[in-house]
Amino acid sequence: HFATMAGWAGLVVLVLTLLAPSQQRVVTPEALRQHRGEVRDMFVHAYDNYMLRAFPHDELKPVTGGWTDSLAELGNLEMGGLPTNYSGVAMSLVESMSTLAVLGNKTEFARAVRWCVRHLDFDLDVRVNVFECNIRLVGGLLSAHQLATDPTLGLMGSEQYDGQLLAIATDLARRLLPAFD
Repeated sequence: HFATMAGWAGLVVLVLTLLAPSQQRVVTPEALRQHRGEVRDMFVHAYDNYMLRAFPHDELKPVTGGWTDSLAELGNLEMGGLPTNYSGVAMSLVESMSTLAVLGNKTEFARAVRWCVRHLDFDLDVRVNVFECNIRLVGGLLSAHQLATDPTLGLMGSEQYDGQLLAIATDLARRLLPAFD
């Protein structure tokens, strides 16, 4: 996970540096366009490689090109008691949908929404890290739902979207509620 975190940390530092007010540095429109392009390219590189090498598992291991099912691993390091056919819940896809929207990739956003609607099912007996599950899955689903329903963005095109991501997020959140008792 360190390589993934280091890559994302570098991306965050770059973005924050560009957004931070500075008395000594003026970012020209040309430099800003260049930096935006670099950020877009970094995301596309990471996303495309996840989809190619790790999807529908949760995350890509960038050094080995392998995958990890971190939803279950974070709550169950020995991976005990998992169904034999468990292959993750596409956590990286779920948490990437809002970035796809921000970057204007309507086609891939709609494809990701369709996949989630057809395939995400949290009717699993899996120990999870509640915090990670909340911020990455519930948060990702809620963000994507909000974006998908915003008519000014037109992210779903002519496709029908009836709030299915909200229903999936609600189902998952209800399953997590006992952890707060």
